[in-house]
Amino acid sequence: MISGDYIISAVVAVTTAAGGWSAGKRTSNRDAAQTAAETVDMLQAQVELLKEYKEGGDLQIRDLRSRISVLENLVTQRAEVNAVHLDVKSAKLVIDKIADKVGVE
Repeated sequence: MISGDYIISAVVAVTTAAGGWSAGKRTSNRDAAQTAAETVDMLQAQVELLKEYKEGGDLQIRDLRSRISVLENLVTQRAEVNAVHLDVKSAKLVIDKIADKVGVE
């Protein structure tokens, strides 16, 4: 027959195993929750960095667009000045020819 000490030892061993399993499960869940929280914190920090990077890029794009606008205006003005210059040059040639025919210097 099985002695009382043997039964007590078996119950203690089973209880210890169950307690160890339970504690391990809780520790595992706690570690998983901590890892998840750390991952979320890291991802939030990365999102913030990306937002700052995007805002900086948006500012650069706005600055470049304004510079492009200024350059486009300068090119247009330059073309208009060249057209007026050609008109003035043509008019001067006509005036010089008329002056030569009239005899004015």
